[in-house]
Amino acid sequence: MQNDPLFDEQQDESAAENLRFEDYISLTLFWALALILFAQFFTRYVLNVPLGWSEEVARYLLILLAFAGSCIASRNNSHIGVTILHRYLSPKVKAIFQLAISMLSFAIVIALAVYAWQIVFLIEKHTLASLTVSLSWVYGLILLCLVLMAWRTLIVIRQDYAALKTTQGEG
Repeated sequence: MQNDPLFDEQQDESAAENLRFEDYISLTLFWALALILFAQFFTRYVLNVPLGWSEEVARYLLILLAFAGSCIASRNNSHIGVTILHRYLSPKVKAIFQLAISMLSFAIVIALAVYAWQIVFLIEKHTLASLTVSLSWVYGLILLCLVLMAWRTLIVIRQDYAALKTTQGEG
């Protein structure tokens, strides 16, 4: 069986040395979600005294975890995409498409960040249904993830531009 560079990446450093800020955010959110869901299950089915707030908090943690995971996908340039055409394109055209896709992704993330910024202030007085915590905290954390995603996408755009320049030098 041949080594496929897409699936068999050799890593010189340990996984702990490769962790970045968004990885720690995701780990924290994941374990908080796991603990809340365990507490919800335990109190509901073992103690027969359900926690009224756990379902809503778990829902928002899951939303935040999805945005934090998107930050990691942006950093690794591994968002879901259709790649069947990439096999049939020349390296130069492929590099142009990759740069255009990254720039479009950046524009969408910036638009989402602008909307999240607006929502943070509009929803300031609203609280969670089960807790007296402002919904602005949820949207503020989403905004933080979007800003980090935009930053990581800018880095990818720079890498894509360098790859395009390299392919132009070859052709």
